[in-house]
Amino acid sequence: MYEKYWNLKEKPFKNTPDPRFFYYSQEHEEALARLRYCVEEGLGAALLSGVFGCGKTMVARTLQSLLSQPHYIVAFIKNPALNAKEFLKETLWQLGRKENLPDAKTDILHLMEEMLLNNSYDGKETILIVDEVHVIEDKEVLEEIRMLLNFQTESRFLLTLILIGQPEIKQKIANLKQLAQRIAVHFYLDKFDSEDTEKYVRHRLKVAGADRDIFSPETFPAIHLHSGGIPRRINSICDLALLTGTMRSVPRITPEIVDEVGKEAGVL
Repeated sequence: MYEKYWNLKEKPFKNTPDPRFFYYSQEHEEALARLRYCVEEGLGAALLSGVFGCGKTMVARTLQSLLSQPHYIVAFIKNPALNAKEFLKETLWQLGRKENLPDAKTDILHLMEEMLLNNSYDGKETILIVDEVHVIEDKEVLEEIRMLLNFQTESRFLLTLILIGQPEIKQKIANLKQLAQRIAVHFYLDKFDSEDTEKYVRHRLKVAGADRDIFSPETFPAIHLHSGGIPRRINSICDLALLTGTMRSVPRITPEIVDEVGKEAGVL
């Protein structure tokens, strides 16, 4: 709606995990590096936690885009709020078994082991990314997640497990010591400081094709204040600001517009 007015090729602040818009803050770059290290070194399991909207899924999707095909087979479970059998079936589906899924748990596990072994024999690494792990209430599901790490040869894991969730997942996993002990890499993803907030906004505008300064320099402290440095909130504020600026035919976004949309969005 407003792309033409601001001479943009696309909307810069969509709240979708598009790796093209990944901003390499020090925090996000380290998170990505740690997850990639876990995968490439075959360490078994990693946990990435952080508050809602801080960019965890973006990190995971960027990791997925960086893992070269066909060497890596990546399964991505977006909604793990399932029972144990449903979770295992969803894992099979994400790994490529789309039809004739067995119903008995033993058959599911046998088929999964066969698929993992075949991937290994073909020189392929299997990665399972489970997002929103904090929504899992069934301890049996977390136990099945732990048991996936039992798929291994004498020298290596057949699967690398990446768990992603909000901070409360750390306590849930800590309560399951056998799972906690198997997680080799931990990282907590924090919000942006004021400097990274500005760089983040400028980066996304540049990726979207901006050829000039659309936000006045005075807007960035206001964006940081209203968003708390959380990328999802920054996106919402900036998107509404661009829409408001278009409707009012302003040459640039001002702090007054940011204050207005920030309060309307209920993020302060």
